[in-house]
Amino acid sequence: MEGDSALRGRVRRATSGDAAAIQRLLKMGVYIHIHVDWRLPGEWLNRPGFMVFEKEVGRKNQDRNSSPVVACLAIAADPPPAAWVRVAAVESHTGYDQMNAMFGEILGELDPAINEIAWFLADYFPLHWLERMGFEQVSEVIGFRKEGLDVPGYVTPAGLVVRPLLMEDIPALAAIETAAFEPRWRHSAVDLGLAWRNSISFTVALVDDKPVAFQFSTGGGGTAHLSRMTVQPEWQGMGIGAALLAKAMESYRLQNIQTVTLNTQTDNIASRRLYERFGFRPTGYSYPIWSYFVSRPT
Repeated sequence: MEGDSALRGRVRRATSGDAAAIQRLLKMGVYIHIHVDWRLPGEWLNRPGFMVFEKEVGRKNQDRNSSPVVACLAIAADPPPAAWVRVAAVESHTGYDQMNAMFGEILGELDPAINEIAWFLADYFPLHWLERMGFEQVSEVIGFRKEGLDVPGYVTPAGLVVRPLLMEDIPALAAIETAAFEPRWRHSAVDLGLAWRNSISFTVALVDDKPVAFQFSTGGGGTAHLSRMTVQPEWQGMGIGAALLAKAMESYRLQNIQTVTLNTQTDNIASRRLYERFGFRPTGYSYPIWSYFVSRPT
């Protein structure tokens, strides 16, 4: 990953002054990847982990009106120890060396708490580039879709209450995320707050007034997307997920929504069974997850 020193010399940290050039790249680049959840790409400017690659300086007949930035790469963790590739773009199909040089610089200043960098491949990006950079496929996400809001029968624990999110619930929900998921899939408390602001439905399941599960959904215009459902591990398999999903369907109905989509991992068998019981069917779309595992001196 040391790369060519000449190439590395044209890599620098992105600043707010690069915003226009990065916006241009994200519209006109040959290969583009954006995975920012509820943020904007510019929110990572001026932070470690966001690099740009500049054109070679001093080239004769260089167009003075052209942008000096020809590639960018942003990697951020929220929360550690797993980070995600948030933004990646190159101006040319020959931009592998530029991408590799930026990646090397990011690794050089990476937070020691980060041990994995994941890439959600929802956009087309050359797989052989990822392989050469040291990434490997670790999972796959598949899409599901349901027309109509009919709900099958289900049984839940005694005393279960499902209600809308209260902001004071968020620390407990972040703890549920940590308990329920391996690091690459976790949401931080900050992420959950942003999700609430962008949701059309955010409900929490409680037993004895203690949060044990939650869901939030996004969407509009006649379609909802179940973005997240998380159940505390010791409460899984007791019908709580079904209760959350049924309540979400009720909220969709009030918003004149009749179509629901969601994504889940291929190896999450329990979730797939629940969704299929509710009438969700695979869309045929799948998204591979690639990861780079950070090795550090012992």
